[in-house]
Amino acid sequence: MKTTLIAALALAVTTAIAVPAIAHEKPQDFPMPAATFQKHVERRLERARARMEERIVEHNLTDAQAKEMRARFDTVAASVGVEVQKAVADGTVTLDEARAVRAVARQLRAHPGAKNSTALATPTT
Repeated sequence: MKTTLIAALALAVTTAIAVPAIAHEKPQDFPMPAATFQKHVERRLERARARMEERIVEHNLTDAQAKEMRARFDTVAASVGVEVQKAVADGTVTLDEARAVRAVARQLRAHPGAKNSTALATPTT
């Protein structure tokens, strides 16, 4: 039961950052300056981390469970960060590059459309 709870919470956190910076993807907003895109992604990650910490407290997770959730979050954030660096390398972010960032984040979900799934995918690098 606790493992299922951890998996569900980790999935919620993963989903929360699955669409960094392009939550309202509008083609007219692209190309976007790299600095703006990075700020959007960083702000989204900060909010997701805060929500994760709130959920850890809310569900009274043990230290080991909290450590596992934080590690999962850090793995997701690192993968997103690598793709963001690729996207901002030329100084602007196109719509396709923003979609690539989102695709990387979504790969970490158990099933691309399963919002309520409790299974976690193995991160790919």
